[in-house]
Amino acid sequence: MGDDHFDVMVGALGFVVRRDPNRDWQITNLVNNRYHIFAYAASGQADYGCDGESFTVAKGHLLFFPKGCAHSGKSDPNMPWSFFSAAFDLQYLDPQAAAAIQSLPHHAVVRNAGELSGLFSELERLWVMRELGFLLRCRSIILQVLHIFLRTCCGDASPVSHTRRLAPIVAMLQGNPSQSFAIEDLAQMADLSLSRFRVLFREYTGHSVVQYQNWLRINRAKDLLLSGEHSVTQAAKEVGFADVFYFSRLFKKLTGYNPSYFRNQ
Repeated sequence: MGDDHFDVMVGALGFVVRRDPNRDWQITNLVNNRYHIFAYAASGQADYGCDGESFTVAKGHLLFFPKGCAHSGKSDPNMPWSFFSAAFDLQYLDPQAAAAIQSLPHHAVVRNAGELSGLFSELERLWVMRELGFLLRCRSIILQVLHIFLRTCCGDASPVSHTRRLAPIVAMLQGNPSQSFAIEDLAQMADLSLSRFRVLFREYTGHSVVQYQNWLRINRAKDLLLSGEHSVTQAAKEVGFADVFYFSRLFKKLTGYNPSYFRNQ
């Protein structure tokens, strides 16, 4: 579904800083070649420029600058901004992850600003206090922030009305990967016409109902195989495939590997 391209782990952490409002604050063509940077606007405003793009940052906005990216910023003198910034490195677990991270936009307006504010406040507290295990929690917070950023930029742009109707359907499919649901029944559950449901479901997930259910079932089967507790035939039956040969063909089509590859890991 595209998530593999963002399969990363947080490595070294450089700094976590909270800056109070300062009408004279500014940076010019700042480049950090060692770390990626997140900056979260807690209050006020600032004007930014990066890669030929200019934008105004206000409370609740999140900035991302990958390592090596030159960026300039200047606080609004009438409403100087306060912000958190965090520097971190990433370890890439997918061959395309580095390019995917580099391609992300530099600026996003996050819906739930309260959640981000809490995460950055906790991140700064942990960084300053250096409690036992603080690095583990700091890395997990950076991953949470990255996930929110990804959802905001790439995967959570559906209109609210669509989300309200489709989110419960998608959650039900995710919770029952071995069960095959008829599209007519799903459309009725969502209180939508069949044709409208097809369109909205594809907009919401990027896939048809059949494709999405197959993806869920194959990923569940992969987990079962990796556990070492299921044979290929058992995994196929567990996720609702009576024909193990069809299961194997579909598995290779969606993952690029035969099921036995994961059984032997």
